[in-house]
Amino acid sequence: MRIFIVDTFYGPYLERLYAGGALTHQPWTVQHKAHFAGGFGTGDAYSHGLGLLGVEAIEIVANSTPLQQAWAREHQPELLQLVQGAQQLFAILEAQIRWWQPTVLYVQDINWLPAAFLQHVKPLVEMVVGQNACPLAPGLDLSPYDLLLTSLPNYVGKFRDQGVKAAYFPIGFDERLLQRHRTEGPRPHALTFVGGLGGFHSQGTQMLEAIARELPLQVWGYGGEQLPADSTLRQRWRGEAWADDMYGLLASSQITLNRHIDIAEGYANNMRLYEATGMGACLLTDARVNLPCLFEPDQEVVTYETPAEAVSKLKQLLANPQAAAGIAARGQARTLGEHSYSQRMALLVDLLERRRPKAGTPLNRTPRRQEVLVACPANLYSRIPKALKQALQGQHDHHRFILLSDGDSHDPGCQGQPRWCSPALNSNPQLAKCCLDATEPTQLLIVEESNDVNHGPTWTDHLKQEAEQRQIVCNSISPSP
Repeated sequence: MRIFIVDTFYGPYLERLYAGGALTHQPWTVQHKAHFAGGFGTGDAYSHGLGLLGVEAIEIVANSTPLQQAWAREHQPELLQLVQGAQQLFAILEAQIRWWQPTVLYVQDINWLPAAFLQHVKPLVEMVVGQNACPLAPGLDLSPYDLLLTSLPNYVGKFRDQGVKAAYFPIGFDERLLQRHRTEGPRPHALTFVGGLGGFHSQGTQMLEAIARELPLQVWGYGGEQLPADSTLRQRWRGEAWADDMYGLLASSQITLNRHIDIAEGYANNMRLYEATGMGACLLTDARVNLPCLFEPDQEVVTYETPAEAVSKLKQLLANPQAAAGIAARGQARTLGEHSYSQRMALLVDLLERRRPKAGTPLNRTPRRQEVLVACPANLYSRIPKALKQALQGQHDHHRFILLSDGDSHDPGCQGQPRWCSPALNSNPQLAKCCLDATEPTQLLIVEESNDVNHGPTWTDHLKQEAEQRQIVCNSISPSP
Protein backbone atom coordinates (compact mmCIF):
# COMPACT_ATOMS: atom_id res chain seq x y z
CA MET A 1 0.00 0.00 0.00
CA ARG A 2 1.27 3.47 -0.96
CA ILE A 3 -0.52 6.48 0.53
CA PHE A 4 -0.33 9.95 -1.03
CA ILE A 5 -1.46 12.49 1.55
CA VAL A 6 -2.72 15.87 0.35
CA ASP A 7 -2.66 18.55 3.03
CA THR A 8 -2.96 22.34 3.18
CA PHE A 9 -1.29 24.77 5.59
CA TYR A 10 -2.53 28.02 7.07
CA GLY A 11 -1.75 30.91 4.70
CA PRO A 12 0.00 33.20 7.25
CA TYR A 13 2.16 30.29 8.38
CA LEU A 14 3.33 29.71 4.80
CA GLU A 15 4.04 33.44 4.42
CA ARG A 16 6.22 33.37 7.52
CA LEU A 17 7.97 30.20 6.31
CA TYR A 18 9.00 31.91 3.07
CA ALA A 19 9.68 35.34 4.58
CA GLY A 20 12.98 36.69 3.28
CA GLY A 21 12.84 34.65 0.07
CA ALA A 22 15.84 32.40 0.70
CA LEU A 23 13.83 29.17 0.96
CA THR A 24 12.17 29.79 -2.43
CA HIS A 25 15.49 29.16 -4.23
CA GLN A 26 16.24 25.89 -2.47
CA PRO A 27 15.64 22.45 -4.08
CA TRP A 28 12.22 20.89 -3.63
CA THR A 29 13.44 18.33 -1.09
CA VAL A 30 14.84 21.11 1.11
CA GLN A 31 11.64 23.13 0.89
CA HIS A 32 9.52 20.05 1.50
CA LYS A 33 11.46 19.17 4.66
CA ALA A 34 11.22 22.77 5.91
CA HIS A 35 7.41 22.64 5.80
CA PHE A 36 7.37 19.89 8.41
CA ALA A 37 10.27 21.02 10.58
CA GLY A 38 8.13 23.42 12.62
CA GLY A 39 5.41 21.02 13.71
CA PHE A 40 2.49 22.75 12.01
CA GLY A 41 -0.78 20.77 12.05
CA THR A 42 -0.11 17.07 11.83
CA GLY A 43 3.17 17.79 10.04
CA ASP A 44 4.60 14.58 8.60
CA ALA A 45 3.37 12.47 11.53
CA TYR A 46 1.28 10.30 9.21
CA SER A 47 4.07 9.36 6.81
CA HIS A 48 6.47 8.83 9.73
CA GLY A 49 4.07 6.56 11.61
CA LEU A 50 3.08 4.68 8.47
CA GLY A 51 6.74 4.21 7.58
CA LEU A 52 7.33 2.49 10.91
CA LEU A 53 4.66 -0.01 9.83
CA GLY A 54 6.28 -0.61 6.47
CA VAL A 55 3.75 1.49 4.53
CA GLU A 56 5.12 3.98 2.02
CA ALA A 57 3.55 7.41 2.41
CA ILE A 58 4.27 11.02 1.53
CA GLU A 59 2.67 14.35 2.52
CA ILE A 60 2.21 17.09 -0.06
CA VAL A 61 1.32 20.63 1.05
CA ALA A 62 -0.78 21.32 -2.01
CA ASN A 63 -1.54 25.00 -1.36
CA SER A 64 2.11 25.99 -0.89
CA THR A 65 2.76 27.66 -4.23
CA PRO A 66 6.57 28.02 -3.93
CA LEU A 67 6.90 24.39 -2.86
CA GLN A 68 4.75 23.07 -5.67
CA GLN A 69 6.44 25.25 -8.26
CA ALA A 70 9.82 23.97 -7.09
CA TRP A 71 8.65 20.41 -7.74
CA ALA A 72 7.43 21.39 -11.20
CA ARG A 73 10.75 23.08 -12.10
CA GLU A 74 12.60 19.86 -11.27
CA HIS A 75 10.14 17.35 -12.76
CA GLN A 76 7.80 18.97 -15.30
CA PRO A 77 8.78 22.59 -16.00
CA GLU A 78 6.15 22.86 -18.73
CA LEU A 79 3.50 23.00 -16.00
CA LEU A 80 4.80 26.44 -15.03
CA GLN A 81 3.63 27.79 -18.40
CA LEU A 82 0.06 27.40 -17.21
CA VAL A 83 -1.77 30.32 -15.66
CA GLN A 84 -0.96 31.10 -12.06
CA GLY A 85 -3.22 30.22 -9.17
CA ALA A 86 -5.39 27.26 -8.37
CA GLN A 87 -5.39 25.67 -11.84
CA GLN A 88 -1.62 25.53 -11.85
CA LEU A 89 -1.57 23.99 -8.39
CA PHE A 90 -4.12 21.36 -9.43
CA ALA A 91 -2.09 20.51 -12.55
CA ILE A 92 1.07 20.07 -10.47
CA LEU A 93 -0.79 17.96 -7.92
CA GLU A 94 -2.10 15.68 -10.67
CA ALA A 95 1.43 15.30 -12.03
CA GLN A 96 2.69 14.39 -8.56
CA ILE A 97 0.01 11.72 -8.18
CA ARG A 98 1.00 10.22 -11.54
CA TRP A 99 4.68 10.43 -10.52
CA TRP A 100 4.20 8.74 -7.15
CA GLN A 101 1.63 6.13 -8.28
CA PRO A 102 -0.17 5.72 -4.94
CA THR A 103 -2.66 3.10 -3.91
CA VAL A 104 -4.59 5.56 -1.75
CA LEU A 105 -5.17 9.27 -2.30
CA TYR A 106 -5.68 10.65 1.21
CA VAL A 107 -7.14 14.16 1.41
CA GLN A 108 -6.70 16.02 4.70
CA ASP A 109 -8.59 19.16 3.61
CA ILE A 110 -11.74 18.05 1.79
CA ASN A 111 -12.97 21.64 1.54
CA TRP A 112 -9.98 22.61 -0.62
CA LEU A 113 -9.93 20.01 -3.40
CA PRO A 114 -12.88 20.27 -5.83
CA ALA A 115 -14.90 17.19 -6.69
CA ALA A 116 -14.13 17.59 -10.40
CA PHE A 117 -10.40 17.22 -9.72
CA LEU A 118 -10.96 14.13 -7.57
CA GLN A 119 -13.16 12.52 -10.22
CA HIS A 120 -10.46 13.25 -12.80
CA VAL A 121 -7.64 11.56 -10.83
CA LYS A 122 -9.72 8.80 -9.29
CA PRO A 123 -8.82 6.25 -12.01
CA LEU A 124 -5.17 6.65 -10.98
CA VAL A 125 -5.70 5.16 -7.49
CA GLU A 126 -7.57 2.35 -5.77
CA MET A 127 -9.20 4.56 -3.14
CA VAL A 128 -9.92 8.22 -2.55
CA VAL A 129 -10.11 8.81 1.20
CA GLY A 130 -10.86 12.06 3.02
CA GLN A 131 -10.50 13.16 6.62
CA ASN A 132 -12.60 15.91 8.19
CA ALA A 133 -13.77 17.23 11.55
CA CYS A 134 -14.46 20.88 10.73
CA PRO A 135 -17.33 22.85 9.17
CA LEU A 136 -18.09 21.74 5.62
CA ALA A 137 -18.19 24.20 2.74
CA PRO A 138 -21.78 24.85 1.55
CA GLY A 139 -22.79 22.48 -1.24
CA LEU A 140 -19.63 20.38 -0.91
CA ASP A 141 -19.80 17.35 -3.24
CA LEU A 142 -18.57 14.25 -1.40
CA SER A 143 -19.41 11.74 -4.12
CA PRO A 144 -15.79 11.13 -5.26
CA TYR A 145 -14.79 9.74 -1.88
CA ASP A 146 -14.69 6.00 -1.28
CA LEU A 147 -14.29 6.59 2.45
CA LEU A 148 -14.43 9.54 4.83
CA LEU A 149 -12.75 9.38 8.23
CA THR A 150 -13.59 11.72 11.08
CA SER A 151 -12.74 12.21 14.73
CA LEU A 152 -16.27 13.52 15.37
CA PRO A 153 -18.71 10.70 16.21
CA ASN A 154 -21.65 12.81 14.98
CA TYR A 155 -20.00 13.27 11.57
CA VAL A 156 -19.89 9.52 10.83
CA GLY A 157 -23.68 9.37 10.42
CA LYS A 158 -23.68 12.78 8.72
CA PHE A 159 -21.41 11.47 5.97
CA ARG A 160 -23.25 8.17 5.65
CA ASP A 161 -26.53 10.05 5.24
CA GLN A 162 -24.95 11.66 2.17
CA GLY A 163 -24.23 8.25 0.69
CA VAL A 164 -20.53 8.03 1.54
CA LYS A 165 -18.90 5.26 3.55
CA ALA A 166 -17.52 6.71 6.78
CA ALA A 167 -15.68 5.62 9.91
CA TYR A 168 -14.52 7.07 13.19
CA PHE A 169 -10.79 7.84 13.35
CA PRO A 170 -9.45 9.86 16.30
CA ILE A 171 -6.53 12.23 15.91
CA GLY A 172 -3.50 12.11 18.19
CA PHE A 173 -0.10 13.43 19.26
CA ASP A 174 3.27 13.38 17.53
CA GLU A 175 5.59 12.16 20.27
CA ARG A 176 8.64 13.38 18.32
CA LEU A 177 7.73 16.90 19.49
CA LEU A 178 9.15 15.97 22.89
CA GLN A 179 12.59 15.82 21.28
CA ARG A 180 12.33 19.57 20.57
CA HIS A 181 10.43 20.77 23.64
CA ARG A 182 11.36 20.14 27.27
CA THR A 183 8.32 19.40 29.40
CA GLU A 184 9.98 18.63 32.73
CA GLY A 185 11.36 22.12 33.43
CA PRO A 186 9.80 25.30 34.88
CA ARG A 187 6.40 26.36 33.59
CA PRO A 188 6.22 30.15 33.84
CA HIS A 189 2.66 30.46 32.47
CA ALA A 190 0.11 29.64 35.17
CA LEU A 191 -2.99 29.65 32.96
CA THR A 192 -3.20 29.81 29.16
CA PHE A 193 -5.45 29.32 26.19
CA VAL A 194 -4.20 28.79 22.64
CA GLY A 195 -6.76 28.49 19.85
CA GLY A 196 -9.46 30.11 17.74
CA LEU A 197 -11.58 32.96 19.04
CA GLY A 198 -15.06 33.86 17.81
CA GLY A 199 -16.51 32.57 14.53
CA PHE A 200 -17.18 28.83 14.73
CA HIS A 201 -16.02 28.97 18.36
CA SER A 202 -18.61 31.46 19.59
CA GLN A 203 -19.84 29.34 22.51
CA GLY A 204 -16.34 28.59 23.71
CA THR A 205 -15.30 32.22 23.39
CA GLN A 206 -18.10 33.25 25.74
CA MET A 207 -16.79 30.74 28.27
CA LEU A 208 -13.24 32.08 27.92
CA GLU A 209 -14.52 35.62 28.39
CA ALA A 210 -16.12 34.63 31.71
CA ILE A 211 -12.88 33.02 32.89
CA ALA A 212 -10.74 35.98 31.84
CA ARG A 213 -12.88 38.33 33.92
CA GLU A 214 -12.04 36.38 37.09
CA LEU A 215 -8.63 34.82 36.55
CA PRO A 216 -5.25 35.84 35.03
CA LEU A 217 -5.79 34.00 31.76
CA GLN A 218 -3.24 34.60 28.96
CA VAL A 219 -4.58 34.08 25.45
CA TRP A 220 -3.04 33.34 22.05
CA GLY A 221 -4.86 32.49 18.84
CA TYR A 222 -6.44 33.65 15.62
CA GLY A 223 -9.51 35.87 15.66
CA GLY A 224 -8.47 37.95 18.65
CA GLU A 225 -8.41 41.16 16.62
CA GLN A 226 -12.12 40.72 15.90
CA LEU A 227 -13.14 40.75 19.57
CA PRO A 228 -14.78 43.92 20.94
CA ALA A 229 -12.33 46.56 22.16
CA ASP A 230 -13.74 46.41 25.70
CA SER A 231 -13.46 42.61 25.85
CA THR A 232 -11.30 41.32 28.71
CA LEU A 233 -10.29 38.47 26.40
CA ARG A 234 -9.11 40.99 23.80
CA GLN A 235 -7.00 42.76 26.41
CA ARG A 236 -5.35 39.45 27.37
CA TRP A 237 -4.76 38.43 23.76
CA ARG A 238 -1.08 38.07 22.86
CA GLY A 239 -1.43 37.40 19.13
CA GLU A 240 -1.33 34.15 17.17
CA ALA A 241 0.83 31.13 17.97
CA TRP A 242 1.34 28.26 15.54
CA ALA A 243 3.39 25.10 15.33
CA ASP A 244 6.50 25.12 17.55
CA ASP A 245 5.53 28.47 19.08
CA MET A 246 2.25 26.90 20.21
CA TYR A 247 3.94 23.77 21.54
CA GLY A 248 6.44 25.91 23.39
CA LEU A 249 3.58 27.74 25.09
CA LEU A 250 1.90 24.48 26.06
CA ALA A 251 5.19 23.11 27.38
CA SER A 252 5.58 26.22 29.55
CA SER A 253 1.97 26.22 30.83
CA GLN A 254 0.98 24.80 34.18
CA ILE A 255 -2.71 24.76 33.21
CA THR A 256 -4.21 25.26 29.78
CA LEU A 257 -7.81 25.45 28.61
CA ASN A 258 -9.72 23.70 25.86
CA ARG A 259 -13.17 24.10 24.39
CA HIS A 260 -14.63 22.36 21.38
CA ILE A 261 -15.94 23.92 18.22
CA ASP A 262 -19.71 24.46 18.04
CA ILE A 263 -20.20 21.70 15.43
CA ALA A 264 -18.83 19.07 17.85
CA GLU A 265 -22.33 18.84 19.40
CA GLY A 266 -21.24 17.49 22.77
CA TYR A 267 -18.42 15.18 21.61
CA ALA A 268 -14.72 15.32 22.43
CA ASN A 269 -12.40 15.17 19.46
CA ASN A 270 -10.06 18.10 18.94
CA MET A 271 -6.29 18.26 18.62
CA ARG A 272 -5.81 20.32 21.77
CA LEU A 273 -6.79 17.30 23.91
CA TYR A 274 -3.65 15.53 22.74
CA GLU A 275 -1.36 18.50 22.17
CA ALA A 276 -1.85 19.90 25.68
CA THR A 277 -1.61 16.59 27.51
CA GLY A 278 1.25 15.44 25.29
CA MET A 279 3.22 18.56 26.25
CA GLY A 280 2.60 17.85 29.93
CA ALA A 281 0.17 20.65 30.79
CA CYS A 282 -2.79 20.16 33.10
CA LEU A 283 -5.76 20.39 30.75
CA LEU A 284 -9.15 21.82 31.67
CA THR A 285 -11.61 20.80 28.97
CA ASP A 286 -15.35 20.81 28.42
CA ALA A 287 -17.15 17.67 29.62
CA ARG A 288 -18.18 15.50 26.68
CA VAL A 289 -20.13 12.26 26.47
CA ASN A 290 -17.27 10.27 24.90
CA LEU A 291 -14.38 11.91 26.75
CA PRO A 292 -14.05 9.02 29.26
CA CYS A 293 -13.13 6.77 26.33
CA LEU A 294 -10.09 8.99 25.78
CA PHE A 295 -9.16 10.33 29.24
CA GLU A 296 -10.37 9.71 32.76
CA PRO A 297 -12.14 12.94 33.84
CA ASP A 298 -10.65 14.73 36.85
CA GLN A 299 -7.80 12.23 36.97
CA GLU A 300 -6.00 12.67 33.62
CA VAL A 301 -7.78 15.86 32.53
CA VAL A 302 -10.15 18.17 34.41
CA THR A 303 -13.65 18.81 33.07
CA TYR A 304 -16.27 21.50 33.37
CA GLU A 305 -19.94 21.81 32.42
CA THR A 306 -20.42 25.57 32.86
CA PRO A 307 -18.23 28.70 33.00
CA ALA A 308 -18.87 28.91 36.74
CA GLU A 309 -17.63 25.36 37.25
CA ALA A 310 -14.59 26.08 35.06
CA VAL A 311 -13.70 29.10 37.21
CA SER A 312 -14.20 27.13 40.43
CA LYS A 313 -12.00 24.23 39.32
CA LEU A 314 -9.32 26.55 37.99
CA LYS A 315 -9.14 28.34 41.32
CA GLN A 316 -8.66 24.98 43.04
CA LEU A 317 -5.92 23.94 40.61
CA LEU A 318 -4.11 27.28 40.85
CA ALA A 319 -4.20 27.03 44.64
CA ASN A 320 -2.83 23.47 44.55
CA PRO A 321 -0.11 23.25 41.87
CA GLN A 322 0.98 19.81 43.05
CA ALA A 323 -2.47 18.40 42.30
CA ALA A 324 -2.42 20.06 38.87
CA ALA A 325 1.02 18.61 38.17
CA GLY A 326 -0.20 15.13 39.13
CA ILE A 327 -3.14 15.36 36.74
CA ALA A 328 -0.82 16.67 34.02
CA ALA A 329 1.58 13.74 34.49
CA ARG A 330 -1.23 11.19 34.30
CA GLY A 331 -2.69 12.90 31.23
CA GLN A 332 0.66 12.90 29.46
CA ALA A 333 1.18 9.22 30.28
CA ARG A 334 -2.24 8.39 28.81
CA THR A 335 -1.52 10.33 25.62
CA LEU A 336 1.91 8.81 25.08
CA GLY A 337 0.60 5.36 25.97
CA GLU A 338 -2.56 5.32 23.85
CA HIS A 339 -2.92 8.41 21.67
CA SER A 340 0.31 8.81 19.71
CA TYR A 341 0.25 9.04 15.93
CA SER A 342 2.41 5.92 15.75
CA GLN A 343 -0.48 4.05 17.35
CA ARG A 344 -3.11 5.86 15.30
CA MET A 345 -1.41 4.82 12.06
CA ALA A 346 -1.87 1.15 12.93
CA LEU A 347 -5.58 1.90 13.23
CA LEU A 348 -5.54 3.81 9.94
CA VAL A 349 -3.93 0.92 8.08
CA ASP A 350 -6.54 -1.45 9.50
CA LEU A 351 -9.37 0.87 8.43
CA LEU A 352 -8.00 1.16 4.91
CA GLU A 353 -7.19 -2.51 4.43
CA ARG A 354 -10.66 -3.58 5.56
CA ARG A 355 -12.23 -1.25 3.00
CA ARG A 356 -9.90 -1.64 0.03
CA PRO A 357 -11.85 -2.49 -3.13
CA LYS A 358 -8.99 -4.69 -4.33
CA ALA A 359 -7.42 -7.38 -2.21
CA GLY A 360 -3.82 -6.54 -1.46
CA THR A 361 -1.10 -8.28 0.46
CA PRO A 362 -2.01 -7.69 4.13
CA LEU A 363 0.65 -6.33 6.44
CA ASN A 364 1.91 -8.44 9.30
CA ARG A 365 0.29 -6.75 12.28
CA THR A 366 -1.43 -7.59 15.53
CA PRO A 367 -5.04 -8.73 15.24
CA ARG A 368 -7.66 -6.01 15.34
CA ARG A 369 -8.96 -5.39 18.85
CA GLN A 370 -12.60 -6.35 19.26
CA GLU A 371 -14.93 -3.78 20.82
CA VAL A 372 -17.67 -5.05 23.16
CA LEU A 373 -20.33 -2.50 24.05
CA VAL A 374 -22.10 -3.03 27.38
CA ALA A 375 -25.41 -1.10 27.57
CA CYS A 376 -26.73 -0.72 31.09
CA PRO A 377 -29.48 1.56 32.45
CA ALA A 378 -28.32 3.65 35.39
CA ASN A 379 -30.71 1.94 37.80
CA LEU A 380 -29.08 -1.43 37.06
CA TYR A 381 -25.44 -0.38 37.11
CA SER A 382 -24.84 -1.58 40.66
CA ARG A 383 -26.21 -4.97 39.63
CA ILE A 384 -23.94 -5.68 36.68
CA PRO A 385 -22.71 -9.27 37.15
CA LYS A 386 -19.31 -9.44 38.80
CA ALA A 387 -17.51 -11.09 35.87
CA LEU A 388 -18.81 -8.48 33.44
CA LYS A 389 -17.88 -5.61 35.77
CA GLN A 390 -14.35 -7.04 36.06
CA ALA A 391 -14.17 -7.19 32.26
CA LEU A 392 -15.24 -3.52 32.04
CA GLN A 393 -12.59 -2.47 34.52
CA GLY A 394 -9.78 -4.66 33.20
CA GLN A 395 -7.21 -4.39 30.43
CA HIS A 396 -7.36 -6.96 27.63
CA ASP A 397 -5.00 -7.62 24.74
CA HIS A 398 -7.63 -8.33 22.09
CA HIS A 399 -10.85 -6.86 23.52
CA ARG A 400 -12.03 -3.58 24.91
CA PHE A 401 -15.23 -3.34 26.92
CA ILE A 402 -17.06 0.00 26.79
CA LEU A 403 -19.96 1.00 29.01
CA LEU A 404 -22.95 2.86 27.55
CA SER A 405 -25.31 4.19 30.21
CA ASP A 406 -27.86 6.90 30.92
CA GLY A 407 -26.18 7.53 34.27
CA ASP A 408 -23.67 10.12 35.42
CA SER A 409 -20.16 9.77 34.02
CA HIS A 410 -18.76 10.88 37.40
CA ASP A 411 -20.42 8.00 39.28
CA PRO A 412 -17.58 6.55 41.40
CA GLY A 413 -18.62 3.05 40.44
CA CYS A 414 -17.81 3.52 36.76
CA GLN A 415 -14.60 5.51 36.99
CA GLY A 416 -11.53 4.02 35.42
CA GLN A 417 -13.33 2.32 32.54
CA PRO A 418 -14.08 3.49 28.98
CA ARG A 419 -17.64 4.80 28.89
CA TRP A 420 -20.30 6.87 27.18
CA CYS A 421 -22.62 8.18 29.88
CA SER A 422 -25.42 10.69 29.41
CA PRO A 423 -28.90 11.07 30.89
CA ALA A 424 -29.87 12.44 27.46
CA LEU A 425 -29.90 8.86 26.10
CA ASN A 426 -33.52 8.67 27.23
CA SER A 427 -34.58 11.60 25.03
CA ASN A 428 -32.01 11.50 22.24
CA PRO A 429 -31.57 8.08 20.53
CA GLN A 430 -29.01 9.70 18.22
CA LEU A 431 -26.47 9.50 21.05
CA ALA A 432 -26.61 5.70 21.00
CA LYS A 433 -26.25 5.67 17.20
CA CYS A 434 -23.17 7.87 17.44
CA CYS A 435 -21.73 5.50 20.03
CA LEU A 436 -22.22 2.56 17.64
CA ASP A 437 -20.64 4.61 14.84
CA ALA A 438 -17.56 5.44 16.90
CA THR A 439 -16.99 2.11 18.62
CA GLU A 440 -18.06 -0.27 15.80
CA PRO A 441 -18.64 -3.06 18.34
CA THR A 442 -18.54 -6.68 17.27
CA GLN A 443 -20.86 -7.53 20.15
CA LEU A 444 -23.52 -5.71 22.17
CA LEU A 445 -24.39 -6.85 25.69
CA ILE A 446 -27.53 -5.31 27.21
CA VAL A 447 -28.06 -5.55 30.96
CA GLU A 448 -31.84 -5.79 31.43
CA GLU A 449 -34.49 -7.40 33.55
CA SER A 450 -36.14 -10.34 31.80
CA ASN A 451 -39.58 -9.41 33.11
CA ASP A 452 -39.19 -5.63 32.89
CA VAL A 453 -42.49 -3.84 32.30
CA ASN A 454 -42.32 -0.26 31.08
CA HIS A 455 -44.59 2.26 29.45
CA GLY A 456 -42.94 2.43 26.05
CA PRO A 457 -39.68 1.78 24.20
CA THR A 458 -36.55 2.58 26.17
CA TRP A 459 -33.20 3.75 24.87
CA THR A 460 -31.91 0.18 25.12
CA ASP A 461 -34.81 -0.98 22.90
CA HIS A 462 -33.82 1.59 20.26
CA LEU A 463 -30.19 0.54 20.62
CA LYS A 464 -31.09 -3.12 20.14
CA GLN A 465 -33.03 -2.33 16.95
CA GLU A 466 -30.15 -0.28 15.58
CA ALA A 467 -27.67 -3.07 16.38
CA GLU A 468 -29.83 -5.64 14.62
CA GLN A 469 -29.98 -3.45 11.51
CA ARG A 470 -26.18 -3.32 11.55
CA GLN A 471 -25.94 -7.08 12.11
CA ILE A 472 -24.13 -6.66 15.42
CA VAL A 473 -24.31 -9.70 17.68
CA CYS A 474 -26.63 -8.72 20.52
CA ASN A 475 -27.20 -10.57 23.80
CA SER A 476 -29.12 -9.80 26.96
CA ILE A 477 -27.50 -10.14 30.37
CA SER A 478 -29.61 -10.50 33.51
CA PRO A 479 -28.51 -8.30 36.40
CA SER A 480 -27.40 -9.80 39.67
CA PRO A 481 -30.10 -10.15 42.33
